Amino acid sequence: MSSFVPGRNICSLRTAGIIAILMLYSHPGAWAQSMDTALTSLQKKNAISVYYRSLQQQSGLYNGSEYVPYVDMLKESHPYFDTSKMVNGSVYYNGISYTNVPMVYDIVRDELIILHFNKVFFLQLIKSKTESFEILGHSFVHLGRDSTKKEGVRDSFYDLLYNGKIKLYAKREKMILESIPNMTIERKTYSKNRYFIFKKDRYTEVYSKKSLLYFFNDKKSILKQSLKKQKIKFRKQREQAIIAMVEQYDLINP
Repeated sequence: MSSFVPGRNICSLRTAGIIAILMLYSHPGAWAQSMDTALTSLQKKNAISVYYRSLQQQSGLYNGSEYVPYVDMLKESHPYFDTSKMVNGSVYYNGISYTNVPMVYDIVRDELIILHFNKVFFLQLIKSKTESFEILGHSFVHLGRDSTKKEGVRDSFYDLLYNGKIKLYAKREKMILESIPNMTIERKTYSKNRYFIFKKDRYTEVYSKKSLLYFFNDKKSILKQSLKKQKIKFRKQREQAIIAMVEQYDLINP
């Protein structure tokens, strides 16, 4: 990875493909050695047409900047969501849906990272073009892009936990903490989850059980009973409790 420069824009795949085709057809002798000489002009045109269709589907995805992993600088941790290994996911990018894309989500830098099609290096997708993505069974949505609306959330990716009449999102965060034991710098990550409810075109952060019950004040007693019945302890099962309360509130408010 050291031979690549961070932040460098990736050359256009479209341009490279056009050059390859021109070189291929400018040497008929070499072409004849590798392909059936009976290939007709129409077949050649069809082959080029198929190539361009494939090119158009992929070139829009592989146009970010190179991403240089920095996991080696961390001790016993990594900056990614759940796993440091590339896993297949899907992404809605610049108006096009792509599936089976090898990816990881860097939640320290809040960037979606994919494996380049040549499998040599990694790409950091352009955040403004990344509308949503799915990874490890979680659906992340890009919120807060319009700062003029003052919606209550900053420009970032949020994990959609409940999608009903009201919605619940989690902001997955990691921060790098430094310490200097024995005159050497050690870096570890600290994880934190923040929760936001979307109701009536406004996002409200859930800080505690008290703040959530205040938000659902008209159904507070019912929600308390529901948690007790399900034997969910807010302090020990915070995310599960918030999801259960939001879902219950949504069900009893048609």
